[in-house]
Amino acid sequence: MMRPRRVYVGADLERLFADYLVHLAVRATGAGLELSSVSPLLVNLDRPPLLAALKEGTVRDKTAALRKKGIGPASWTPHWFRHTHATALLLAGTPEWVVSRRLGHAHVQTTLDLYGWVREDEALRAAANWKSYASAWQVSDAR
Repeated sequence: MMRPRRVYVGADLERLFADYLVHLAVRATGAGLELSSVSPLLVNLDRPPLLAALKEGTVRDKTAALRKKGIGPASWTPHWFRHTHATALLLAGTPEWVVSRRLGHAHVQTTLDLYGWVREDEALRAAANWKSYASAWQVSDAR
């Protein structure tokens, strides 16, 4: 259902992903299994069925285990990373249409409906701090 799209990432994430793919290939070879371009990406690496796509329950269990260990914010979910990323991009000044494409939204309005508050909140903060902006203005002595 998702349209294919290109997502650009930094070199550090690209390296981490490459390491994961190598690990995945080594596990597949060791188990005598073949990988192809249509093989699932997020898979069971340590328990049967080996290299089967992770089930939603497995991801939920792993997330809960990490939260129990105090890793990450108290109520985070995997989807939380998506929201955090979109928010950070908008606060950094990334145009809405770029964020929309990165998230895979069919229309920029979807992004605005979900994340429009980010820019609005930023603008309201700036308005609340108008004195700090105005203090930098130089007033000429017009006598």
